Amino acid sequence: MRLIKVPPDNDFDASSLQRCRDILYINIFDQLDVDLPTTDRERDQVIRKRIARNWLGSVKIPFSNIYINGRLEGSYRLSVPNPLLGYVREKLNQSRIENNAAQLPASVLRMFVTMEPILAPPETIQQSFDSTESLALLHRARAWVEELNKKFPTRDYKATVADINGRAVFIPRFLRPLPLPPLPGATSDDATTATSTASGTDTQQRLARFVSLIPFLADTITFPGICDIWETSDQFLRTMAGDDEEHAVLLNNYFLRLNRKSWIAMGVSIYSGPCCFVLTKEDTQRFPICWSVADGHDAATIDTWNPIRSIYLLANEENIWANIQEQDLPSRMSFDVTNTKQWKPFFDRSFPRDVAQWSSVQPSDINYEQTRDEDVQSLEKHILEVLRHKFVEWREPNVTRWHWACQKRLQAILKRKEIQSSVGHGNTNDMEQELAEFQGMHEITGFPLQMPYSNVQTIVDAVYSTKIFEHSTNDIEFALAVHIHPYPNNILAVWIYLAHLVRKTAV
Repeated sequence: MRLIKVPPDNDFDASSLQRCRDILYINIFDQLDVDLPTTDRERDQVIRKRIARNWLGSVKIPFSNIYINGRLEGSYRLSVPNPLLGYVREKLNQSRIENNAAQLPASVLRMFVTMEPILAPPETIQQSFDSTESLALLHRARAWVEELNKKFPTRDYKATVADINGRAVFIPRFLRPLPLPPLPGATSDDATTATSTASGTDTQQRLARFVSLIPFLADTITFPGICDIWETSDQFLRTMAGDDEEHAVLLNNYFLRLNRKSWIAMGVSIYSGPCCFVLTKEDTQRFPICWSVADGHDAATIDTWNPIRSIYLLANEENIWANIQEQDLPSRMSFDVTNTKQWKPFFDRSFPRDVAQWSSVQPSDINYEQTRDEDVQSLEKHILEVLRHKFVEWREPNVTRWHWACQKRLQAILKRKEIQSSVGHGNTNDMEQELAEFQGMHEITGFPLQMPYSNVQTIVDAVYSTKIFEHSTNDIEFALAVHIHPYPNNILAVWIYLAHLVRKTAV
């Protein structure tokens, strides 16, 4: 499949291309032949059909990731809504290792994505910053990275990063336990009660969901060239935008508050190329868990749908470890950081921990502000009005009719979706039973969409990509519901339920 991409104003300059916020949508549809009603006279002589395309799911890849990396390849997890009205999801007997309640993802897409011609990547800024770190630590960091790069030149090892003031900061200084946000089922009391039980896992999933809802803004968009700038967690929550480093640091610090064995990890993802994420491993777990900060999903290192294809660095609040194994594929690696033949620590016998004294750059406390209900309701109403207007516009010259009773029922269902999805719970059959009164008279096809709120246009683009409005007939009704679930600090989860109803024909 070949797509034509024209940058804004036909500007192919590197700085313009890497600031492009366009998203590549790969959508999967089920194409059906639908019988149309005929008159009694035509019934034995005429067959009328129309072609319908039902949206099943999608994969989203930012264009800037394709441009910066040149190519992306792997098994991409297909985002399939749950429930998918009109379809039955086949249950899988094979369960996730160490968690019999979880199921394997239903679908993945094996894809290779590149550009033709491949454009010149942006020039890398040689980072040289002032620092408040001790000279001994800075000299050690430079020598440690240089030694590693000689043996593994393709791995992006680092010991210091630039903070928002342009100073080089030792990575472990960004890591420390932080107070948890006031989420249902995730309180500060969990720091002493959370274990490797299902309750503790639910808390981690809620926190991962919360962090994934904070808008992403790549440093390549904010700053010229490729320059990683790390914010502290309180700065991140104030600016309400950051890339994967800020998200990973915040999630890791929440997990540390839960007394989890947690590291931030650096490696390569099939979605974004170089990436930062969170790795956890409890004593009761056989394999570590990779936590994606982009969507809050977790995957064991041996899972085939794990988007991480390479891991070369781990860091916690005490040390940094560089992967010096020949293998950097998670499923083939050892994660025993005490084995110095496989992981090279920053602090060792030649440079012990007590040589460098430092304090965390993170605050000891974080102020979480409650999101105003009236602002949420106003935005919810605005999004609903915009989408209704767009539906009418997209369907012209066909008439757009709304099924208000079904829409009201979908609105009630949406209000429960966020709590259910954040911990992977929720009975799909119960939701479909709530629509049983409409299914008796209609064929219903539809699905819920969920996304973090960044702007209204992103929501419009996501709805448009499903093509649910593309039915060249007037004998169809639509239902549209919008719900916004507020989190602290104006972090919003947007839920949209889309459905179309076609009256069943008598046999």
